Amino acid sequence: MIGEYAAPSVSDLGDAVASSQITGWDLFAAVAILVVAYPVGILVRRVAVRGLKRVPNLPAELVVVGGRSARWLVYIVALGWALSLLGLGAGWVAVLVLVLLVVGVLMLRPMVENAAAGLLLTLRPAYAAGDRIETLDYEGSVTSIGTRSTVLKTTDGREVHIPNTEVLKNPIVVYTARSNRKASFDIPVSFAADLDAVTKLVLKALSRVKGLQSDPAPSVQASDIHYDTITLSIGYWYPSSMASGSSVTDGAIRAVREALADAGIKPALPTVGVDKDTGTSSDASTKDGA
Repeated sequence: MIGEYAAPSVSDLGDAVASSQITGWDLFAAVAILVVAYPVGILVRRVAVRGLKRVPNLPAELVVVGGRSARWLVYIVALGWALSLLGLGAGWVAVLVLVLLVVGVLMLRPMVENAAAGLLLTLRPAYAAGDRIETLDYEGSVTSIGTRSTVLKTTDGREVHIPNTEVLKNPIVVYTARSNRKASFDIPVSFAADLDAVTKLVLKALSRVKGLQSDPAPSVQASDIHYDTITLSIGYWYPSSMASGSSVTDGAIRAVREALADAGIKPALPTVGVDKDTGTSSDASTKDGA
């Protein structure tokens, strides 16, 4: 029927090439087009890059992708033009161009996704360079947020590059989102101990620890009881800007240990009993009494 369109088939390709009258001038023109397309593609890429660089807040990765896409578009158009001069039908040229475009999109997809994620992190930042974050089981200070990845420097000196797409897909803990960060440790004391006196000793000892914040104030709370042992949970805060709170924790533990030792207060030891039937010892301080 008039107006109907039939998609080209493999047999049509052979018939089209076989029935075409390719002259020397057609071959020369096709080769000339491909040769000229190379420098033209480079020129178009440079023009596209210059134009994209003028766009505010556009990541460099997207600028690169835009430039490459413009160059390969020139190459694809030139290839289709050259093939049409060699007798290939318009339908097959369109199919070939479409296939090349799909392949190009698939090849550039990871780069585009990371660039888009980098743009999102830049425009709506959850963190910035210098922040201390944890994501994907990595904790460290952010040294840079690129268009492809976020770079962390861990406390043990490693440099970790995390793809921006993975950062956006996973939870992010930003430790420096607030000015202070909390830490804690537990100490066991005897059931007969004067908890008020122990609390005063601990708080006084913590007040001398370098780096430990007075606001919010440290806390001492009874968190558990096992027969003749009471567990005290010592909570304290230190500046989030510190690379690690290990030095503050070390100072706090040493200060509390020294204060309790000077007062003659020793940490409670777990009560150990003997099973009359088996003759084996058991720790009576466990929750289930086993």
